[in-house]
Amino acid sequence: MNILKWSWLLIGLLAISSWAQAQDDSEPEGDLRSPKDVMHVHLYYLQQEHYDEAKAAKALGIPTKDENKAKEKELAVKLKQILDGRGLQVRINMIPDDFDYRDTLSGNAVYTPFPNAMPEIYLELPKKRTRKGDEKKQYAKQWRYSAETIDLIPKLHRQVYPLGSHMLLNLLPSFGQQKVFGLAIWQYLALMILILLSLVLNFITWRLLNVILRFFANTKLGKGHFDEDSIKKIAKTASILSVVYLFYLFSPVLQLPVGMMYYVLIILGMLTTIYVVFLGLHVIELTTSYFVKMVEKTSSKSDDQLLPIFMRTIKILVVIAGSIHALSILNVNVTALIAGLSIGGLAIALASQDAVKNLIGSVMIYADKPFQLGDYVTGSEFSGTVVDIGFRSTRIRTSDSSMITVPNGKMADTVVNNMGAREFRRYNTTIGVAYYTPPALIEKFLEGLHLINEAHPITRSEQHFIRLINMGASSLDIMFVVYIDTDDYTQELKVKEELVFAILRLAESLNVHIAFPSTSVYLETMPEKKGLPPTYSISEQQQAKEDMESFLENLKKKYDSENNPIV
Repeated sequence: MNILKWSWLLIGLLAISSWAQAQDDSEPEGDLRSPKDVMHVHLYYLQQEHYDEAKAAKALGIPTKDENKAKEKELAVKLKQILDGRGLQVRINMIPDDFDYRDTLSGNAVYTPFPNAMPEIYLELPKKRTRKGDEKKQYAKQWRYSAETIDLIPKLHRQVYPLGSHMLLNLLPSFGQQKVFGLAIWQYLALMILILLSLVLNFITWRLLNVILRFFANTKLGKGHFDEDSIKKIAKTASILSVVYLFYLFSPVLQLPVGMMYYVLIILGMLTTIYVVFLGLHVIELTTSYFVKMVEKTSSKSDDQLLPIFMRTIKILVVIAGSIHALSILNVNVTALIAGLSIGGLAIALASQDAVKNLIGSVMIYADKPFQLGDYVTGSEFSGTVVDIGFRSTRIRTSDSSMITVPNGKMADTVVNNMGAREFRRYNTTIGVAYYTPPALIEKFLEGLHLINEAHPITRSEQHFIRLINMGASSLDIMFVVYIDTDDYTQELKVKEELVFAILRLAESLNVHIAFPSTSVYLETMPEKKGLPPTYSISEQQQAKEDMESFLENLKKKYDSENNPIV
């Protein structure tokens, strides 16, 4: 229904158009003494009010023999149809009206009306044939379309009216020549037929692409990989693109006023370019959804990191290519534009130092691979899990679920501690025991700490540091350093908790008191003082040994039965 709505709007715009091919309506003299005379004669006598194919054909300069007259007329009409079909409006008053006109670049007697759009069409003042020995060739008395242009007319005509649409030029205008609001009745009828064909084409293309894409999506190759939303977008965009391109191909057949045709072709060309870009982006999204499923099955994380950057690069290239093509449709000199940008390249580079630095930083991050997606990293101003590595920045999710964005240039210059790259995790703590604890009891406590490390299933029994290392201000300090065989942060916390509970229960079973920062004052001269802290007898040592062995035996049984202790 949207197509019908816009179609009626297009008909309305065409109806109020009354532009013509030539602005000078005065009858030409016909002497062809300048480029202006040639084009004026050619176009004037092919207008409906002054239609005379024989007079228009004189501008071609073909020898006027009887067998050439029909061909001459046909080529003259086709040449005008080429100009009209391409929307090339000839401004008669702006064409040189000088017999001695010379091209400024070549110095030859040549004039090209549309040097950018159709350089194949040009006029010339041919030189006469001279005898040998003549110093100079003399020019003919009349300008004309060049011999190369005349030879190329059939080929150019097929390019402007492809797929046999040139046959409609002879069929459609043969009836309904009455004009309404500047357009003939046959033009309105042809436009309505084109709109109906577009509706049918849109319906068929939409359904057909849906069937084809869903078929491939359900095959072994695409099952579970193709994104359903991307399939719908591709089908819809392709169907609209087919309609726009159909209008682009067959709109020259309508023989609209050349001024209107110029803007119609620009609009249709821009729409075609835009929908081609959209179609390319949707195809890239579908391809991305496929490769995302593929890389999820690999053990390496480098492909997870490279895929988003690669797909974004392709999208940027597609948009740039579409923008360049759109500028060329608008007759913007892209080469001159790029040259102008290169002149200001130094200023742009100075203004975008940070952007270039971030881009180089992203390349360095991918090349050196200091971290990958999913790694837990820490730096001077950040700590968290890497969730995305882009062109400009790296995004890190912190432990409180907030998102930190770090420019890649700064990321490359920062000392980054990749916690996710560790082969094991270290648990380092200091256990302080009370000063009044007897040395023999401390030795048993140290022995028990060693056995706790050996008994745990995922701590490294051969690599640890458990020693009485210091006599602190308020405690005897035991260094407890063990290594946990895990790369998972959650499991690391769980094992640390188990070790702390085991240490506390070992101290409880041996009656070892964990010290805390304090100050003790002993007044030995007080009458009621009965001596120093209690001594540790042999029988108490034996009892402590039995208590510790009982505790460790129970601990080993617990680990052996559960293989993953639950404290």
